[in-house]
Amino acid sequence: MLLAKNYFIIYAKWTLLLCTYFPSLSLATSKCQDSDGRNAADWAILYKAPAQAQGKLLTAGAGAANWAPNAAAVTEPNGHSFAKALEHVIAANVDNKFISYNNHPPDVPKVKTKSNSKGVLMMDITGTDAAAWIVHT
Repeated sequence: MLLAKNYFIIYAKWTLLLCTYFPSLSLATSKCQDSDGRNAADWAILYKAPAQAQGKLLTAGAGAANWAPNAAAVTEPNGHSFAKALEHVIAANVDNKFISYNNHPPDVPKVKTKSNSKGVLMMDITGTDAAAWIVHT
């Protein structure tokens, strides 16, 4: 019972932090990009196998059978959709805010799960209404 209470307190603190830190998150529009990172897309999925520099990309409207090779390696700073989405994290600008997470919070005993989840939530607070949420499992 005490462990459940501790989990609740931790998650309540994170929820409060997110609501305070990203007050206009519900108003933000997605800034996902197409395969070369030049045009906006409603959503994008990148699949990259371990130990490979390039992956396959599926963007909105492409259809499930249209997985296309990603134009550039994910280690390159330009030329693919996720480099554009992550520029808020890697740019040296005080207006770029981000938070990263995983399903193993600090100071909490590890929970055995069948799937680990990690992610990055990014936002540019200059009024450009740019935000992105990348989930990694």
